[in-house]
Amino acid sequence: MKNFKLPKIGLRNLKTALAVSLCMFIFEFFHRQDSFYACIAAVVCMKDTVSNSFTMGKNRLIGTFLGGLIGLFVIFASIQIPFLYNITPITTGLGIIFSIYICTLLNKPGSVIICCIVFISIMVNHPSGPGSYIYAVTRCMDTTVGIVVAVVINKFIHPPKEKHKK
Repeated sequence: MKNFKLPKIGLRNLKTALAVSLCMFIFEFFHRQDSFYACIAAVVCMKDTVSNSFTMGKNRLIGTFLGGLIGLFVIFASIQIPFLYNITPITTGLGIIFSIYICTLLNKPGSVIICCIVFISIMVNHPSGPGSYIYAVTRCMDTTVGIVVAVVINKFIHPPKEKHKK
């Protein structure tokens, strides 16, 4: 126990906290109630280099938009063909196949996980009606806020040194 030292709080830790707090302030300023997805995006996108933050943000944004679009498409199809509401687990499974396939076609493997998560969140939380459209759009906007906040903070507040590939 004599040699035990607590590690110091690092700069990325502090910048992540700042990014989350700033997301929450932005949402309060615009009288938006739920900053949850923006805060998650800020945490996920705060990386060890600015380029890694940007790459993560780009992948997350692409995946979020694709998952949102696919979710909107499936919701629209379910409205047109009401029988699909009765088999939501099957349409969700098919939507996952389609989500992974689209990301693969677009050569965006880094976007697959978030694409599937966004699609699932739409299908589970808002499987019908106009609320699902609003949810998908706001989910994309909220994620964008978190990504932008994290990348800007990482770039302009004591930016980390870029790692050079050997």
